[in-house]
Amino acid sequence: MAGGIFSPLGSCSELEKANCHPLVCLLCHEPYQHPCLLDCYHNFCASCLRGRASDGRLRCPLCGHPSVVRGGTGLPPVDRLLQFLVDSSADSEEDVQCANCDRCCTKAELDTMYFCNTCGQPLCAPCREETHRARMFTRHEIVSLSKRTKDIHKKCPLHEEPYIMFSTEKKSMLCINCFRDMQGESRAHCIDIETAYMQGCQRLDQAVMAVKELQTSTREAIVLLKAMIEEVRNSASEEEAAINSLFSRMQEQLSERKKTLLKAVQSQHEEKEKAFKEQLAHLASLLPTLQVHLVTCSAFLSSANKAEFLDLGYQLMERLQRIVKLPHRLRPAQTSKINSEYRAEFARCLEPLLMLSPRRSVVGSAGGIGPGITGTNM
Repeated sequence: MAGGIFSPLGSCSELEKANCHPLVCLLCHEPYQHPCLLDCYHNFCASCLRGRASDGRLRCPLCGHPSVVRGGTGLPPVDRLLQFLVDSSADSEEDVQCANCDRCCTKAELDTMYFCNTCGQPLCAPCREETHRARMFTRHEIVSLSKRTKDIHKKCPLHEEPYIMFSTEKKSMLCINCFRDMQGESRAHCIDIETAYMQGCQRLDQAVMAVKELQTSTREAIVLLKAMIEEVRNSASEEEAAINSLFSRMQEQLSERKKTLLKAVQSQHEEKEKAFKEQLAHLASLLPTLQVHLVTCSAFLSSANKAEFLDLGYQLMERLQRIVKLPHRLRPAQTSKINSEYRAEFARCLEPLLMLSPRRSVVGSAGGIGPGITGTNM
């Protein structure tokens, strides 16, 4: 009966599709058998909840709220109210026979049946008119069949006496013996059954009105949340489209600027390389000249006598001095560093796109703009 009960209901949509009859379990989809009430006020069959408790707690299969369970059964208490409704529903499905004429009524005719709480017998409509209109039955309590009073609710199980009072303090019915056994201050909270019934109906009406208001508010909240879910879905689509569009435009701008920057780098490279090669050629041509003159000086000193030295030595010295004084470019006129200022150029090409249509940023708890992007980095 409870096959697959250990797979929890996943979402509200699944709950809406499920059988939501008030007397049918949401797990096994069968009429309740010993319905148990959890702390979250959800009901399930005892067999559907058996084995789910862990460390004295039982998590609701519907909403996940944990409930404290006591005792060795590992189950919450049986919901007496729901069990009463289940029993009443079962009773209403049984065939009803009039105690006076033995006429059996169909299910369609049950609304026209009556019940005499005094006699404890069902009556059909004709017999109620014919038999229970006599004066001797004037004190009999005749109600519709659905509102009959069962024996369990007529007499006190402790004293076997009919109930006559109701304790508003203990919320329980009292027979005459229960009333006599009570202490004096507790008797002040006792009223008769009829008055208690009227007061209870009024309080129940108030409670029902509060629940109806909550029901209306809940439905309005559900409609609002569904609308917001649709709105957030549309907003996400729009945001994704805007991001993709801006990213494409940024890619185009960056690609164009990249080409320009690469051309600038290539141009600087060619200019610097040409200048360095020209300077290298000049120095390469100067080195042999210096070598030749050094060898010449060495040979002249070793071979010339004093007269020859005085005749040609000063001419050699003037030549060497003129060679040294020539404008030789021994140091590079420029650095080898190529600088395209690509960071600033990329930022300048993106600035018009980012400032054109400013969009609100998603600021996180640490002041970040989106995941992994902080205001400082941006």
